[in-house]
Amino acid sequence: MGRYSFGDGGGAVDFAALLAFASILLAAFAIARPVQRRSLGLFVSAWPLIIAFLISLSLLICRDAPFGVKPPFGWSLSVVQFSLTLGAFLVLIAAAVWCWITWHRGKLTDRNIGRVEGVFTAALREREFDEVERIVRKNQRGLERLPSDAASVLFNRAMVASLVDAHPLLHLELLSEIRFLKSLENRSAAVDAVVRELLRSSVSPLRSAVVSRYGGLEHLKYTEAESRLMEATFQNPEWYLEARAHYPLVISAVGALRTGAYDAVYNSIGRDYEARQGTSARSNCPVYLAAKTEVLAIEAAIRKRSGADFYVSDLCDIFRSVLERSQFKNDVWENPLGNREFPTPYAYLLYEITADLRHLSERAVGEAMCDATPPTVEPPSRIAQDLAQCWSFCLWVIADSVGRVSPDFRRDIIKQYLLFILELGWQPSEISFRLAHVADGLQTWRDLFLGELRARFRGDRVERVNALRGAMGSLDQGKRHVSEGYSWLEASLTETI
Repeated sequence: MGRYSFGDGGGAVDFAALLAFASILLAAFAIARPVQRRSLGLFVSAWPLIIAFLISLSLLICRDAPFGVKPPFGWSLSVVQFSLTLGAFLVLIAAAVWCWITWHRGKLTDRNIGRVEGVFTAALREREFDEVERIVRKNQRGLERLPSDAASVLFNRAMVASLVDAHPLLHLELLSEIRFLKSLENRSAAVDAVVRELLRSSVSPLRSAVVSRYGGLEHLKYTEAESRLMEATFQNPEWYLEARAHYPLVISAVGALRTGAYDAVYNSIGRDYEARQGTSARSNCPVYLAAKTEVLAIEAAIRKRSGADFYVSDLCDIFRSVLERSQFKNDVWENPLGNREFPTPYAYLLYEITADLRHLSERAVGEAMCDATPPTVEPPSRIAQDLAQCWSFCLWVIADSVGRVSPDFRRDIIKQYLLFILELGWQPSEISFRLAHVADGLQTWRDLFLGELRARFRGDRVERVNALRGAMGSLDQGKRHVSEGYSWLEASLTETI
């Protein structure tokens, strides 16, 4: 059987290999990028490797030290030496595999989540965000435990901008979790950073949702993942209110206008902006995307019969800011190459906002319809009242817009509101076929919109009153609802005009 001995020096080679293995591990850790080192330190404990190294060293010592101990169970010396050599090797391999699995899982626990800020900070400093995305996606369901400092770094504008460009859904997916959203110490700053970048990015679920609905970019695919995410966020009334998502939308739009950067282009001929085919300039316009995103959010709230305040007045703020930048230039507004309905991009934005207010008002009336026999309409909801107030305010603003838009454009914008009132009273089928047989309730809606109009213009400046009077006089009385309701409307507005 023989005794254990150092033999022909093979043990020295094994010890050298063990030391080489340890050296390689240390060298690999030393040359790793800062983000990688932070990540390894976060998820991988050094103790398993140290213990495995000591076990491997012990096995090699047992194999080669001259203890004078015979092999147990009658085994041959060669079998024992081979087993100890193999065991020393497998222990190290097992420890390395365990460390890799632990890192790959990327599990944030109560013990290590407090140190994740170090990874985020290193990623921000080095502008390397792949590891941040990996960690976030591995732990997406439990990040409400994230320390406030780590959350602040995660929603840093530079990090959001880089990840939005590469992976546009990541941060919005995080915010879509109500529990995580509520856990943020400064949720407004986080939502603001994400929304602003989504409005700016050329790859964004906001942009896809708007373009899919209103056109302007051919071949853009609105993916199922983007659709689900939008339904969970901006088209989810509970989330929209909790996140206060309206605020960064309106601030981004108004802020972009106030810079004046769009004035030269948006006061020229707008065929490229309002084009329905190909790629239109509005598909990259933060003002247009912000306004339409708010419209989609309000529409979802109407559909789900929410009674909360959805800040419809934001559309007024955008409308007024657009009007302040618009300029009426006769050579542009009368140019045959332009669109006579909305000759400039600024005119198109004004037209679209008032058209959206009409559309939302129509949806509000339709959703208020009760399936009785005969059908009736419920009284106006909070959102409906806000829509009437907001729409009438837009009329009041544009009625005194000399030098901003053409007289014909101003008149047509005001006419749409007057026609809506007359349709409610005398031909509701113009709004929706479902309203054609409504027996009761529409008068309340008609009086609401009339009352808001009177409240805006009563006792106002002559210029505004004359604009309203001019729009009244231009109504086509060849239409039944106009001819039947004109006298009533004129009498109702006597004190105003």
